[in-house]
Amino acid sequence: MKINYHIIAVTVISLLLLSVYSCGDDNTRTTNEGVSERVTERVTERHDLAIMLVDDVWKIVDAQDPSKTEIVVSRGDTVVWSAPEDINIYFQFMDQELTGEYTQEALGGASLRLVIGENAEAGYHPYAVFVLEDSVYAVGESPPRMFIRD
Repeated sequence: MKINYHIIAVTVISLLLLSVYSCGDDNTRTTNEGVSERVTERVTERHDLAIMLVDDVWKIVDAQDPSKTEIVVSRGDTVVWSAPEDINIYFQFMDQELTGEYTQEALGGASLRLVIGENAEAGYHPYAVFVLEDSVYAVGESPPRMFIRD
């Protein structure tokens, strides 16, 4: 029996290359059309906002810095709105792609946590926050708004 070392060598090298490229995180995916494309992992952030009285006006502000009233987010980021105890808050979003919801509520001081949708358009997105106890809309950038990075 004659052994073909050339075929064995090619097979071994092919298997070695296949195992190297199939192991680990190669950050590629194959589309429905069979095209491989590079995938970059996105780091998502959490944005904590507070609904609070500032100079007798209900405002949406950054929970860490009440002087900031505008939020800049990316798709996939989590936004958490918190209200004082015993306050009922109602939210209205103009675009369902923004958070997956048109309306939401945070009752009795509960927080509302939503994720920015992967299909949300880049740019400014106004939304409304109604404070039931005072029958007023909270202001931020009047109206409150988010800016989604492209």
